[in-house]
Amino acid sequence: MLGCHEFCGYYEWTFHYVRRRWGQEGVARLWAEAIGGESQRHYTEAAQQAGLAGLYRTWVKTGQDETCDWTFTLDEARNVLRWDMRQCPSKGFLLEHDLNADEDYCDHCTGWMVPLLDQVGVEVWEHEHNHCGQCWGTMRLKDRPSQPLEVEADIRRDPRWNCGYLDRWEHNQKQPLMPCAGNATDPCDVLTRWFARADRLVVVAEGEALDPVPDGLRGAAGLMTDRTYARCGDLGLEPLGVLIGSDGPDLDALSSRFLATADARRPLLLHAYLPGAPLLDFVSQGLPRPLPILPMVIRAGKYVHQPGGPAPTPAALLMSLAEALGKPTTVF
Repeated sequence: MLGCHEFCGYYEWTFHYVRRRWGQEGVARLWAEAIGGESQRHYTEAAQQAGLAGLYRTWVKTGQDETCDWTFTLDEARNVLRWDMRQCPSKGFLLEHDLNADEDYCDHCTGWMVPLLDQVGVEVWEHEHNHCGQCWGTMRLKDRPSQPLEVEADIRRDPRWNCGYLDRWEHNQKQPLMPCAGNATDPCDVLTRWFARADRLVVVAEGEALDPVPDGLRGAAGLMTDRTYARCGDLGLEPLGVLIGSDGPDLDALSSRFLATADARRPLLLHAYLPGAPLLDFVSQGLPRPLPILPMVIRAGKYVHQPGGPAPTPAALLMSLAEALGKPTTVF
């Protein structure tokens, strides 16, 4: 018999299978119709019976059953129900067991909540998750005025909030992942648009004392590791993407060069966010949260995560990304 957490690995694998077989629309329908429409109807019943108070009692009971480390806060006068998740047991199970079959496990929560609650006039007003087990959000009745709710339990005060990358929702709608790079909400679309300017990619091997590229490659778009970018100086390439490694990256050196570069010439920072890797605090270094690359390489069939196996090297990840982007590639 599976416990309330052990099923999460099968859950995630199912998302991956449906996504590969029927695409993004297929997995969205799974979340909305099979999970929300069939297994979570008790939330709509609670809302119909007692509004936000009914949802509060139901989610508190769920947290007790699933040993969620969270705080739910209800303020009916402000028309707000808020949650702050300190450690998601579901995502935590995947991280603990090195599971990462699907592109984005965390999206399934809003994937079933938003369409389900919308049926009873409840809106997910704001929500963010960092893909590391921490999230927060607010719900409200759509037909009434509401006011923001500040709480002591705000997860954004936790140092762990500085790790991972953020997905954000407002008024039931997923927000652009990188507003400075367009309105795409899917990291695969962001990557595709960012690298669209490049006719060819030059993947730079790891190193700290590399010579400049040959004349025929000068000015080409470079895809490199953080150590190469931070320590190798001018290689004659336009650094278009920099993959921050998981094994002891020098964030001080990286941030020094990155922040000293004019905004228009800064590369796109990338990271694999492998489930078994140490969590890195990018925010305290003044760096933007790197864009995840696993969704693209998984979707393109260029990467399959092996739980408990050796971690892929930065060079292997860079090549997988270049192949997923479908660009002619030179390895330097």
